[in-house]
Amino acid sequence: MLFKNTFEPIPALQFVYKNLQLTSTLGRHYLLDLPFCTDADTLRAEFDLMEATAAIVHDDTHRTKLSHLRNQLHQINDIRPTLSVLESGQVLDDIQLFEIKKTAILTDAIAQDLAAIQCTLFPLEEMGEVVACLDPEHTHIPHFYIYSAYDPELAKWRERIQNAQSVQEAEEFRFQAQKVEDKVRAHLTEQLRPWGKAIARNLDTLAHLDLILAKVRLASDWHCCRPEVADHTELVQLSNPEVAAALAEKGRRFQPIDIHFGRETILVTGANMAGKSVLLKTLALTQYLFQFGFYVPAQRASLCVVEEIITSIGDRQSELSGLSSFAVEILTIDKIIQEGRAGKRVLALVDELARTTNPEEGKVLVGNFIRLTTQLGITALVTTHYGGIEASCRRLRVKGLQLKEGQVITAGNISDFMDYALVETDADEVPMEAFTIARLFGVDDELLAKPR
Repeated sequence: MLFKNTFEPIPALQFVYKNLQLTSTLGRHYLLDLPFCTDADTLRAEFDLMEATAAIVHDDTHRTKLSHLRNQLHQINDIRPTLSVLESGQVLDDIQLFEIKKTAILTDAIAQDLAAIQCTLFPLEEMGEVVACLDPEHTHIPHFYIYSAYDPELAKWRERIQNAQSVQEAEEFRFQAQKVEDKVRAHLTEQLRPWGKAIARNLDTLAHLDLILAKVRLASDWHCCRPEVADHTELVQLSNPEVAAALAEKGRRFQPIDIHFGRETILVTGANMAGKSVLLKTLALTQYLFQFGFYVPAQRASLCVVEEIITSIGDRQSELSGLSSFAVEILTIDKIIQEGRAGKRVLALVDELARTTNPEEGKVLVGNFIRLTTQLGITALVTTHYGGIEASCRRLRVKGLQLKEGQVITAGNISDFMDYALVETDADEVPMEAFTIARLFGVDDELLAKPR
């Protein structure tokens, strides 16, 4: 999976993308085409690079040079299509020659900025010969045309055009000049062809540099931490930046949570409005961030690498597919089991499994799913409203409403009285708080009356 393919299953990654301060189109293309990483050593290397870059970025003595460097990055364009033309053997036109010249000049300028702050983390291949090839007059200005200095014959024909005695004579001289210009373009293309791969490598390095700088800034803005690559997951004071930002606009604060788990299945219970869905969405976001090489929004974090993240959270998938909610859900559940049977390391996050079917069948499905995920060694977190689930697994409960005498609770402030912390429990029953919440909202008493 590529980063650009995650926006539908995990909409919160769109929020990440919008808040990531990339300075170049090159960096944005690099991120969007970034693959989901399942190699632990590659992730460790990326986090090492981020940590080392952060030390440089947070050094105030480098502020001016970094600002200049970012400005240079902002001017870098993605010229990979031009490099493809170069590699194909075709002759480059003036615009393509200009793109290469501009990129070479900017690359050397960025290399100088990196050297000035003693940063050796992003090695760039020197482009002096490329610049010299496209800048025979040594102006070092990022524009391009076929200079007369390229060929004495070209200078001769251009002089004759200026001194032509008639329009017809000028057109003849211009035709001869264009033939020489075409020869120059072909010659320049041949001179540049051996540099194509070096320029492409520099583009990758510059794109990575842009992304790393943006990741470092985002990690600082969101108070993220470097995640450790481990064989288990432990998240301390885990937050959800998108939800936290929405709450902050209303003058409220997101309550971070602590959670740890290994290769096991966990049943999570809690009342309505207890944040179970947000918990699963936050875990999905965190795992994706981790495996795309980002720091994660927690005070401390250890995560294990998985091969696939499979979620069943909300009805969005059914809306898009045209299937019923239950159809999409059951197919997703089956996919989790089949991937587990194939031996894949899966993280499964399932919200209110079988909530759209009758409770008797629903309990059977939840119980069977838990037994299978446990047998197959799938890491799964399953939320439910059903009590009496007959399956052996670890259970967590959201603390839920914490009421004190005399407090006035309304639909607008009820979240202020909700404790979203997770506690271990052995109970088979789920909290019964639906009527309590309804009464706090002042709904009609007859609606809540028990049948006689």
